[in-house]
Amino acid sequence: MKNALPARREILDFLDFEVEQLRKLLPDATWTAAGIRRHQLEVNHWTLELGGHCRTGLEDNIRWDKDTLATSNAQLVARVAQLCADYGRPVATSKQARESY
Repeated sequence: MKNALPARREILDFLDFEVEQLRKLLPDATWTAAGIRRHQLEVNHWTLELGGHCRTGLEDNIRWDKDTLATSNAQLVARVAQLCADYGRPVATSKQARESY
């Protein structure tokens, strides 16, 4: 995708150093990573592991997996909500998500 970094874990690991610096300067700051197309789920895993927030949905990826189209945004969001539980991360309520903008 034009103007986007490639979905490579070593890039996100490098940027994690920058995030640590950001946390020192702005402790309440948050960050988000988004994987596009086939990289969406992979980047969601990395982001949750490193303490960031995820972006998911049909606007970036129309597939559930390599062979199956996603049925809805809700299906993709439910998958990331389960990932949040797997990583011990809370899921924002719709009200919290709206307030963050």
